[in-house]
Amino acid sequence: MDGEMELLADQPLGQKLIKKGFWLYFFMIFLAPTWYFIRVIISNTLSIEDVWLFYSIFWLVTLISMYNDLWLTEALQYFLPKYRIEKKYNNFKTIIYLTLFVQVISWIIIAWAMWIWANWLAIHHFHSIFAKDILRLFCWYFIGINFIQVLNSIYISFQDVVASNLTEWAKMRSTLGFTLIFRLTGTLTINNFALWWICGLGIGLLASTIIFIAKYKKTLKKWIVILDRSLLKTHFHYAFWIFLWANILTLFSQVDQQMVINFLGVKQAWYYANFWGMIAIFNFLAWPLLSILFPIVNELITKKEINKLKFFQNILYKYFSVFALTVGWIFIALGPQISSIMFGVKFAYSGALATYIWPFLIFNILFIINYFILAWIWKIRKRVEILWIALSINVVSNIILIYMLGWGLIWAVISLILWRISLWWLSYKLVNNHLKIDFDWWFFIKNALIVTILTIFSKEIANHTMTLENTMRYKNIWYLLLIILCYYIVIGILNRENARILINEIKKMKKN
Repeated sequence: MDGEMELLADQPLGQKLIKKGFWLYFFMIFLAPTWYFIRVIISNTLSIEDVWLFYSIFWLVTLISMYNDLWLTEALQYFLPKYRIEKKYNNFKTIIYLTLFVQVISWIIIAWAMWIWANWLAIHHFHSIFAKDILRLFCWYFIGINFIQVLNSIYISFQDVVASNLTEWAKMRSTLGFTLIFRLTGTLTINNFALWWICGLGIGLLASTIIFIAKYKKTLKKWIVILDRSLLKTHFHYAFWIFLWANILTLFSQVDQQMVINFLGVKQAWYYANFWGMIAIFNFLAWPLLSILFPIVNELITKKEINKLKFFQNILYKYFSVFALTVGWIFIALGPQISSIMFGVKFAYSGALATYIWPFLIFNILFIINYFILAWIWKIRKRVEILWIALSINVVSNIILIYMLGWGLIWAVISLILWRISLWWLSYKLVNNHLKIDFDWWFFIKNALIVTILTIFSKEIANHTMTLENTMRYKNIWYLLLIILCYYIVIGILNRENARILINEIKKMKKN
């Protein structure tokens, strides 16, 4: 099919959510286990110190990659659909080429700096001379992952969920394949794992490039690059505030890990890393749908369909809040068991840590929704102010609780809880002042009572059926799946009337 015909195909909102949501969760079913299997293989093959070293370097490179382009790639996601709807085709092509030009220059500079400083970072930050070679390997990873990010930004802009997920599928499946080969041959080391991780990235980049040329090359050839000062100024202005917002948000995901490394040591850092791995489970479940909300709502605003936007916003608050509630409390009941199944009994403590934060998961998902709403109504500068305040709270609390008072790892989790609550509250007040949120409190309270009772029963059943021993992991998996299945069946039965209402709401959106 002609790529131009696929760009922002005119579909009713409900149809978009159903069709694209299906593909997003179809790929999630295959991708989520891939991440898990890779993590399990290396957690049970390499030493805790080696696994920590690899992922700490991976997180550092991820952190640095946020600084590579003034966040022009996310600006693409905002402006490309607008220019397409408004038929400003030359603007469309110009900002793509502009982003690539800035990216290539920044990639070279940052990768070169990482290569030069690899020895210093290995000795003074990671406290391991073995980190030097891995850091230099990841200079190539840094370049490749940024190419993929630019292409994925274009796919996301046009709600091309199949293209973006095929890229990730090719990358992760090939990485899993390489890891399995070395594991089965008994030759898996931290160095060759890092090398084949980068090779997997290369396969994903190749797949993404082929898709891009096949679907978008013909369309781009029709238009020309223009040098318009107002266009560039608008693009950079938006990107600048997104850049500040995104980098502060990235610091949130990394600063705790880096402080734990320096304040509490390597072993505690890996417990904390697996704790973050458990939190990521919710992202795997929720993010596929959340990832297409920004381009969809951007399209609604460009078309001035504000009533549909407000209706959509209330739907998100109502159902995602309860979804977060159900996931959070099942992890309260089964945290240590899930951690033992995922990473082994030696990491059961990671699951115990996670039980403290799961009750507050709802604040995280509501903040993410607020983030999208603030972007929709062009409050990007306010988002930066909110993050600065929350980041200050997080850093200060970590320094006081962990470094000055010398308290343990649990206090890093408490700092994280304070961060999430402050982010939600500050963003909620701002959103509610501009686009009033009608929250269905009765629906939420009813489900909170149901979930609390089910959590108590689930915990009791797990304590009597599941044994925290590595030899019992496969048996525990079946018990875990059975408990979760019964848990959600009961929730579904008790919410069958609301499920019928949701289906009717989606049908209405399909007609509009």
